[in-house]
Amino acid sequence: MYAELLRSQTYLLTIDDPISESEIQRVTKADASFPVWADKDSQLGGVWVPLFPARDRVREFVAWRGLRAPKGKEFLWMGHMPGQVFGLLCGIQRFAGLKFHLDRDTFVEFSWAEVRELSQGRIPREAPVLHELPMDRLVIPAGARLSFGRLKPWEGEATPVLLTMPSAGKFRPEDIRRLVRLPLDEGRHAWTPCRHFVQILHSQRLAGSQRALESLLTSLLAFEMYGEAEAFCEWLAARGRESYAWVALSAVYGRAGRLEDCVELCRRAVLRYPAVRAFHINGLRALVALGRRNEAVFLIETALRLFPGDETFGAILRDLVPQASRTA
Repeated sequence: MYAELLRSQTYLLTIDDPISESEIQRVTKADASFPVWADKDSQLGGVWVPLFPARDRVREFVAWRGLRAPKGKEFLWMGHMPGQVFGLLCGIQRFAGLKFHLDRDTFVEFSWAEVRELSQGRIPREAPVLHELPMDRLVIPAGARLSFGRLKPWEGEATPVLLTMPSAGKFRPEDIRRLVRLPLDEGRHAWTPCRHFVQILHSQRLAGSQRALESLLTSLLAFEMYGEAEAFCEWLAARGRESYAWVALSAVYGRAGRLEDCVELCRRAVLRYPAVRAFHINGLRALVALGRRNEAVFLIETALRLFPGDETFGAILRDLVPQASRTA
């Protein structure tokens, strides 16, 4: 499937102004105006973009979903040459992954991390991606329903055990491509899909304490669920946790490679929360990665006036301006 996606033309559903009959397709640009159709995950907040192997699949999708375009707009299919579409998708706000629709009743999901691999022309590995528990422990309430099953062995794991909590959220077979290890008693362990693990956190209503919020956000970042993490940060900001949410969001942008978004967010955040060191650090790292050296030097000099003697800023400044004889 991965190899076929990289060597085949693909199609997106977009919403745009009507096109003339002489035009059959447009070149999609990776910017904020990219009008692609996406479905929001009602539980975790990320968006999933439908992708199609043929133009007819796009028309069928619109018909069976009963979609209606806004006034003055119309639904269009947008064709892309092999492998071209994946880099565009990674720049979409709250992008969680894509759903490749083979026909009306059949689709395959690809997570953000898999789309990132495809955008770089690489075929994601067939074996599951394995993660360690991103927190000290997970407390499962007494009386919770648990289900155990066996997975096909992979290298280093003779008889892997799958654990799920049926009441914690929807389990999908394709989710076993990304697993997290859960310690059990007597030195044993089981695996659960990363997505299902996050659903467990939601089902336990952990969002009532600072530690719980940090655990959920840490898990989303550790599992590279950046679309869901972005949506969660926006949820926090709307509920009076803007500074904390923006720090996390700047980390999300940096890890997801959305460096321009990171720079813009940190620029606004530095003006509003100048004493929060993380905004200076994350904005600086994004500028350096973008090669915007002069802006980075200016940001460091500004930060050093707020945080005199900070060795992190001083060390980066010496790397950018080796001849500078400053004492950080």
